[in-house]
Amino acid sequence: MAQEMVDRTMKIINRNINVMNEKGVIIGSGDSTRIDSIHEGAVRVITTESGFEIRESDAKQLHGVKTGINLPINYQDQVVGVIGITGPPEEIRNYGELVKMAAEMILQQAILTEEMQWDERLKEELTMQLLQDPQDLNSMYFERVKRLGMDLHIPRVAILLKPENQSRGYQWFRDKREKDDLFVMHSDHIILLKKVDLKNGEWQDLKSLNQIENWAIELENDQQVHSKMAVGSYHPGLQGVSTSYREVVYTLNVGEKLDPHKMIYFYSDYKLPVFLAQANRYGIGEGMGPYFEQIKQHDKKGELLETLLIYIQENGDMNRTAGKLFIHRNTLRYRLDRITDLTNKDPRKVKELLELYLSILQNQIK
Repeated sequence: MAQEMVDRTMKIINRNINVMNEKGVIIGSGDSTRIDSIHEGAVRVITTESGFEIRESDAKQLHGVKTGINLPINYQDQVVGVIGITGPPEEIRNYGELVKMAAEMILQQAILTEEMQWDERLKEELTMQLLQDPQDLNSMYFERVKRLGMDLHIPRVAILLKPENQSRGYQWFRDKREKDDLFVMHSDHIILLKKVDLKNGEWQDLKSLNQIENWAIELENDQQVHSKMAVGSYHPGLQGVSTSYREVVYTLNVGEKLDPHKMIYFYSDYKLPVFLAQANRYGIGEGMGPYFEQIKQHDKKGELLETLLIYIQENGDMNRTAGKLFIHRNTLRYRLDRITDLTNKDPRKVKELLELYLSILQNQIK
């Protein structure tokens, strides 16, 4: 910061500038050989808390100084350093107060920026705690939230952004957030808690979803950043925010496996595979049955699995399924019978079809 003061003011007045810390040590200078040396004129300024002019006769008697003017740098009514201009005092006296003011403005700006950055980091930390487990939050947590002006009662939905170019994607996404949005930066993705509009307690999602889709297009086309997004659903209360966060993490995970070509994954489209992924995490998803493996072992060309998936997509409609596969209805009937023989589950029965589908999903999301 001291060197920044030097560089910026020297461009304006074309004179050598020195900046000394609260002990009178030169920490920024247009003459690099003087860095880390004691400036006795600065020591006097710090002691008296007032400016000090050094003439030719004074310079000969003091250590580590040249002719010039030295003025205190004040912050919150305290002398925190000294700025000096080298040259005959009568020539540079008119510059003195302007240089002092510029130095103090640079200092104030730097401190304000640092405080804002600390506030941003603290907001991220508080947001991360909110996402993990709201039940563990204590009174100190809510005091910090209040000090930073964070309103946790605003309805929010979690959005996950995973850009290929992290630095560009992160900067762009941060610039897009609005005043009441909260976010957390991770090593390979961002979690944004997006403020949403409610009507009768329900998320009016059309506006938000259109905005998210526009973001994805802008990132891809304008910023040349390929990315993946996952969008959770709205749940009320602090626990609801945490729930929405878990939804987007699981949704992106299963969405990339099931539909790798998509850019945006909505939790509402992946509820069943997300449920399975969560069940797998707790070790209760393995009871879906070995039907996928039973079919695969006797399906060298993959025709049976393809037929079953198309049959599911077409909601069990025999004509549409046969048409989409370009096969005769009798061929379709034979394949469904073959699946029944291999698994002891008849795809034409809704309950057994669901069991077959869950077994396939289980394999796809592993």
